[in-house]
Amino acid sequence: MNLPSKAIAILLLCAPSAMADTRPASCVFDPESPQNCVRFVGCLDGEGEYFYGTTIGQTSGTLSGRTSEGETCFGTWANEEGKPNGASTLTCGPESARFKYFARSSDFKVVSGVAISDKGRRMISWAGADLEGYLRVKFPGKTESGFQCGESWIPLPELPKTEKGD
Repeated sequence: MNLPSKAIAILLLCAPSAMADTRPASCVFDPESPQNCVRFVGCLDGEGEYFYGTTIGQTSGTLSGRTSEGETCFGTWANEEGKPNGASTLTCGPESARFKYFARSSDFKVVSGVAISDKGRRMISWAGADLEGYLRVKFPGKTESGFQCGESWIPLPELPKTEKGD
């Protein structure tokens, strides 16, 4: 095997570890830190398909996560100047959307967003410091924390726990 072939073979062997999930084990809510982290969840077209992950940043930052179908999601977000409202972009596999989001609860520090994807699918999302608490109030009467996507009840996916920063 020649040197370029060896290099490609080594790269291919190492690629899975390079692409491994790099989400934090915990998600620390600290609005004063550039590493401020909150969780997000959302629905794709209300048919039971959903997405989830974490956001990092203070007044702007990045998003990373997955869909229920296993597609990797990534994007960016930014608040409007001096407001808790803003816009974000999210790409999950071959589908992208630009969300507008709005503050929903100062008690839970949660925003919700809406978008139409480039594939024409309606999307809704929620993100915040106490996402689980907010979802329990928004969708009462359930035995487990989660959210409604059309007719489907989606238990809150396994996400890094949001902790309060010092």
